Amino acid sequence: MMTLPPDALLSQLRSAAQGLLYPSETDAAFEAFAWQTMRDFSIDKLLLATRHDRNTPVDGTEPEDFFAPLTRMEEWFDDTERETAEQFQNLFDTLQDYLSELSVYRVGTVNIDIYIIGKTADGYFAGVSTKAVET
Repeated sequence: MMTLPPDALLSQLRSAAQGLLYPSETDAAFEAFAWQTMRDFSIDKLLLATRHDRNTPVDGTEPEDFFAPLTRMEEWFDDTERETAEQFQNLFDTLQDYLSELSVYRVGTVNIDIYIIGKTADGYFAGVSTKAVET
């Protein structure tokens, strides 16, 4: 795992996520974050850091499962679709390069906030977030 100062890490994550939209009923961009004061992780701390009510439902999923449909290459893809899948693979690779204990959390129902979060070499938590609408 590579070590970067927080500003440089945010820059790398923003660059990897630039132009990508998470597909759902509303396509949403990805935003990079770094929670330098969070040194140990819990669902309660996630809800507090993201300003969600303590009773908000949270579902976890494996990063590989989250990224699988986004990075899958189909032979019928046009150049744009291939490029998008490659960009999602680059985002996943970047997250894995700089973060350990990588996890994906879906917070809420219908209007869902998605956090792809991991631990930095310096011991704080960072990642990218996006939104999904599922009715």
